[in-house]
Amino acid sequence: MTTIISSLSATQISKLSTTTIAALTSEDVNALNSSQLKALSSAQVAALSTDSIALLDSDDLRAISATALKGLKPDQLEILGSSQISGLSQAQVTALYTSQFAALSTEQLTALTSTQVSGLSSAQLATLDSAELALFATDEIAAISSKAIAGLAAEAIAGLTTDKIEALTKTQIASFSSAQLGSLSSDQLATFSSDELKAISTKALAGLDVTKLSSDNLALLSKTQIAAFSSAQFANLSSDQVAALTSDQISGLSAAQLSTLDSAELALFSTD
Repeated sequence: MTTIISSLSATQISKLSTTTIAALTSEDVNALNSSQLKALSSAQVAALSTDSIALLDSDDLRAISATALKGLKPDQLEILGSSQISGLSQAQVTALYTSQFAALSTEQLTALTSTQVSGLSSAQLATLDSAELALFATDEIAAISSKAIAGLAAEAIAGLTTDKIEALTKTQIASFSSAQLGSLSSDQLATFSSDELKAISTKALAGLDVTKLSSDNLALLSKTQIAAFSSAQFANLSSDQVAALTSDQISGLSAAQLSTLDSAELALFSTD
């Protein structure tokens, strides 16, 4: 049948029943050209045997449309090797159902490229636990879109090493939720540059444990950011942190914030 299959047009391939597709041997499927593979529907892809899927190289898989690739069943997806996964286009990976992405093994997640990661949705990222997110290299962490990063669980971000936290961009940090920011340790927060600290939204600051922020980093926050601290957060500042406040930051303090300070803490304000 291989000779017959390989001679069919893309239109003819698209008309084959799933029963016929399921009956194809691995050799038949391996003989399909890129135009024929592109003509496959999601139902036809789902009908392919796992042996046939395993024989498809990265070029073959990339020829299948992103919509059709969504037809992969769990056993078919499981059979894909690292080179097959890394060979998928960004559009194909982005198009995977959340359930399909969640089913990827550690080896398959490790095989993802930064280009593929840059196209992941917040729903796909939300399926990752701390161990799975830790599989991403620093360039892949940096590639996560600022729109999608909100999908990451706070616990997953908290599990990242400091070098991977340091790889985060200013736009990613600006998109952090209060829960994500609040999950960071003092060592993780210490990796933030001045621009990154200033990029933190006032909404996200509501989740910050201020005791984890160094005095030097506190002094780099804007007046608006300091003014956004709740009275409870401001009351938790240490004497070293209070002493580190700049005159500009102090000028924006609210009456409620100032009321949390005792005379000794007020005396720490610089007179410069």
